[in-house]
Amino acid sequence: MNLGEGMASVTCKPFWTRASALLLTAALLGGCWGGPNLSPLEIVTVEPPPEFGPIGPPSGVATLERVSQTELSIFFSQYEDDSDIPADVLQRYLTDPAMMAAQTAMINDLIDHVQAGGAPLTPQELYQQALAHTDDPGTALILCHNVLKAMARGRSPIPWEKTSEQPLVYLFEGQEVNAAELPLHPDAATTGSRGQPSLFYRFFSPTALGRYDEGDWYHYFLEAATAYYGATGRADTGGPGLGFDYYHVVGGAVDDTINQMRDSGYEDTPAYRGWRWANALSFLEEAFYGTDFGGTQEEAGREARDHMRGAIFGLSLAGYEADWPWLVPRIGSASSTGVDVSEATYETLDPATVPEGGSP
Repeated sequence: MNLGEGMASVTCKPFWTRASALLLTAALLGGCWGGPNLSPLEIVTVEPPPEFGPIGPPSGVATLERVSQTELSIFFSQYEDDSDIPADVLQRYLTDPAMMAAQTAMINDLIDHVQAGGAPLTPQELYQQALAHTDDPGTALILCHNVLKAMARGRSPIPWEKTSEQPLVYLFEGQEVNAAELPLHPDAATTGSRGQPSLFYRFFSPTALGRYDEGDWYHYFLEAATAYYGATGRADTGGPGLGFDYYHVVGGAVDDTINQMRDSGYEDTPAYRGWRWANALSFLEEAFYGTDFGGTQEEAGREARDHMRGAIFGLSLAGYEADWPWLVPRIGSASSTGVDVSEATYETLDPATVPEGGSP
């Protein structure tokens, strides 16, 4: 290589780093990693993109035998009605007829459970419910994520929609679900995390993850899913290559963070990579969004602990224990040059010493 070629390669790389970092910041703004605003949540169902046509009968039992690290990270990073999610990714992980049938059946099961006077479910109980509709643990975790996200945030093709708060009424598959007509279990709560009338904590335990944010629930399962698929070797790993669209920029950022988190003192097993994949999604969320809406480092620590618990659960389903540290960033530590994991890390958690549920 002559001197001119060397100089070109040196100057080109910083330009790519700066450009991709700025695009990453722009791409992630408004994504679901950032959490909701502080206004009462309005749950609205959206139609699937027209290229999918109507949701037809299931083609079989819902099963996602393999996933893509980039695709699943992109899917988890945005609301389902966002145009940045490629149509084929949305179809694979959400609107496939078998997936939609399972997700619809799960919500029917939840309604039946509450109507029968059942207690709000823990994450593990919801996972067991999902296994009635798939024989695959990884798929069950993604089904749980999708159902929870639809019921917490809306903006999903899953047909769960809040139509009124006074009285509290939801619409599901054309049928009204009236809160006043449902038994109230003593362990349930009648309002959401921001005091809004809600059925969420009548379906899902208000104490299992605390009643801080409904999003903690679907984040728990996205962390579990990434850890599980990574640990079982059922994820196609690696970044998407160079590119300036959302898919390439965010996918590349996730892969870069995974690689930065590798500690050479540990064998780079599939389980360790799955753990780092889950940790990378958590780390990027807090590094980019931790200061949004008055967020604090304490809140980021609480969320990170719930994220880690989800990853521990996913690893356990794959037959592994978590033997590696979990990194928590300083909130807002992402900069115009991206995320430097070593510089941005605020604390390191030992999964063996983190208490179950609640605040740190």
